[in-house]
Amino acid sequence: MTDNAEYSPLTERTAWEPKTPKEEREALDRAPLATLRAAPDSPSALGLMSDLAKRYPRPQAAKGKAYARDKTLVDYAHAVGAFIADLLAASEADQSEGWLRCSLKKEAYTGQYVKWRMFDAVRQAFTEAGLVEHKPGYPGSYQFDNPGPMVGKLTRYRATSLLLAACEAHGVTPANVRQCFQFDEVMPSELVQLTSPSYKTPNTEKVQQLRAQVVQFNSFFAQHKLTHPQVKVRHLGWVRKFHQASNLHTYKWDKGGRLYSYPQAYCYQNLSGEARLGMRIDGEGVVEIDISSSYLTIFYAWCDQQLDADADAYAGILGPTDLDRQVAKFWINASFGNGSLLTRWSKEFTSDFRERLNKKGIPPESFDTKAYPMSLVKKRALQRHPLLERWGGEIRGRVRGWADLMFVESKVIIATMQELMAKGVPSMPVHDSLIVQASKEALTADTLSHQFRAHIGVVPKLNVSRPGF
Repeated sequence: MTDNAEYSPLTERTAWEPKTPKEEREALDRAPLATLRAAPDSPSALGLMSDLAKRYPRPQAAKGKAYARDKTLVDYAHAVGAFIADLLAASEADQSEGWLRCSLKKEAYTGQYVKWRMFDAVRQAFTEAGLVEHKPGYPGSYQFDNPGPMVGKLTRYRATSLLLAACEAHGVTPANVRQCFQFDEVMPSELVQLTSPSYKTPNTEKVQQLRAQVVQFNSFFAQHKLTHPQVKVRHLGWVRKFHQASNLHTYKWDKGGRLYSYPQAYCYQNLSGEARLGMRIDGEGVVEIDISSSYLTIFYAWCDQQLDADADAYAGILGPTDLDRQVAKFWINASFGNGSLLTRWSKEFTSDFRERLNKKGIPPESFDTKAYPMSLVKKRALQRHPLLERWGGEIRGRVRGWADLMFVESKVIIATMQELMAKGVPSMPVHDSLIVQASKEALTADTLSHQFRAHIGVVPKLNVSRPGF
């Protein structure tokens, strides 16, 4: 569900985006959509929602009756609990700095666990009491006589320290919210989504074909069982996301295209590589097969060359250590994402890289930008891969970007999944890799290599990760 599809005139003011610092806009754009489908599953959650519903009652209309609010107190309390659960879950995920997207469109609540008038009352009461802060949404403009941003935004809400303290007083925190509340998670209504920027997905013949493909993947995998003996993991299905649709009438659906697992909380794609290898498909252990240096291999192929499939594309560029390799790898891949070769360590790039080091078990403090001046990193990387000088310019008649690389990669992954599915083999994508049952390792590797060669024209280097290695 995209922002623009759910905008309502009930939002309060014009765009927050031009007035908001870039760093904050990124967090707002990552805000998950509120489902308002969580119910209390513990005495602490029940006590919390009952307490706050009484302390912060529904705003009373000028002609309203106090007894009318008492009659609907139970429904209001459930709305309070569902809203709190979504807010705490957004804080726990930490991808959006606690921001949560909320539709202010009445129709979005028809037939839902929480009705519009109850949610509307909760958001107003909580905002007035200082329990939440919010960023009002705004509409998109599609007419020349109605100036404004082309893409609308849903209103965002975030729990304040006051609400977090009230929750903690009842023993409910972002860390344990999923133990205190039962989340009734469902798949998004739209399986083919447009983002960066967000638009409502048109129901064209091409979209119907793409949607049918995702439905087929989801239906097939639903026949299999995903488990993990130690980690909570859930997978209801995939959504395919496309990007950079500047004009829906001419858009070719060839930007992005990766499959994303839902629900986002506890989905396998968010697990560490080591944790993913502990999963079981139908009770059998798994392996993960990834395309080594995927973007770089595709880029080389666009330049009519074959990346050396026998060598590590990043090793030795800066030095012998793993940190040296990670810096070189980051510079190359970040340059692809940037659209041009990086020339300096910005605060954003430095923070992103240190976060990646942490995920790989390398102390983030071991990295010092002064020890790796960007000019040196760039010079050494170009000595190893001089073709990178062409990035940002025309390649095969047009300028290509990260979304083009991602689409080509997604075509290979999806074609491999289709071939495996035809043979009764379930597979789970993690962007440039596939997770399959250990007994299907050889078949998957052969299929992935074949599909890569068929779509891109070169031979990829594949890496296989197995449990305990």
